[in-house]
Amino acid sequence: MMDFTVEEMNFLCIFKGDCREDSIRNVRKIIPFIGNYDMIKIGESLLSKLERMTEEAYNEISFDETFEE
Repeated sequence: MMDFTVEEMNFLCIFKGDCREDSIRNVRKIIPFIGNYDMIKIGESLLSKLERMTEEAYNEISFDETFEE
């Protein structure tokens, strides 16, 4: 399973689609409109990871919020 940073995971949660390809498409669409260099780098890093993973691995990502103390 691919390791995402907290920032990448937050980015993915905002722009996730119904499948890996939808998520990739959504992130690609938004990157040109981001005015913050650090956010662009997070988006690019996320794209790189999404492009390398399989659809099966994408489906294993947990988008559930967990709050542990």
